[in-house]
Amino acid sequence: MSAATRPGARRNAAVPGPSRKAPAARRPVTGVGCLVAEGIDCRCVRFSVGSGRHRVWGTAFFSTGGVSVNCLGGEVPHIGAVAIGIPRASLARPGRRSATTSVFALTGHKDDELARSMASELARRLGVTAVVVAGVHVARATRSDIAAVLRNADEAVRAIVASAVPTRSHGRRRQ
Repeated sequence: MSAATRPGARRNAAVPGPSRKAPAARRPVTGVGCLVAEGIDCRCVRFSVGSGRHRVWGTAFFSTGGVSVNCLGGEVPHIGAVAIGIPRASLARPGRRSATTSVFALTGHKDDELARSMASELARRLGVTAVVVAGVHVARATRSDIAAVLRNADEAVRAIVASAVPTRSHGRRRQ
């Protein structure tokens, strides 16, 4: 029995999920603001890209020196993998930025590629630590289904980068 269903347990207010209405295809940012208190140097943006079983959506929370992304989608949104990207100077291309990325995939989940690519690209492009929690389930996914989800995730990264506001402590973004 969960804490929420035990007699006398307090129930948390329901957090609304993504709209049941099908979004327009390839609409990168659906709105600004989250159900968290936003403060100085903290900001949250929502994103939704794609449609149907290939749609990915979630939030990106910008704080001082980092971004935390929750990327969900498919038919059964869940937590399948967590990745952290840390920006660093490129070893192969002096003067350019790269990222070191580590991933933890939950047993039986295949969300590690999506989490890794998003965290690495966000860290590289924004120059801040990027944490991505990903969970996109498409039943009986084919290679083309996986490719479509990854394309939508790449577009979500572009939308998140576009919504980032450089702060004085980070200077200009390099891409």
